[in-house]
Amino acid sequence: MAKPNLCQSCGMPMKVPSEYGTEKDGTPSEKFCHYCYQNGKWVQPDLTFDEFYAFSLKKFQESDMNRIEKFFLNKMYTKKFLKKLERWR
Repeated sequence: MAKPNLCQSCGMPMKVPSEYGTEKDGTPSEKFCHYCYQNGKWVQPDLTFDEFYAFSLKKFQESDMNRIEKFFLNKMYTKKFLKKLERWR
């Protein structure tokens, strides 16, 4: 099984085409998910890094992941992890 691409803004694993964002011409983005990037633009362009981190973490925690997935997410999803992604370098 192929390893899913991670969104280079929020770190979300992108497994199926519907999870990918879109470029201006409507083609799928190779780097960013649909929550972060649509029509070649950031969905929330004015958020600071800290605001984006807090917002993303809250959304992941509210998702339909099971308890075990959420446990590991809370251990993995750190500011250090997010700063390694392309958008925040």
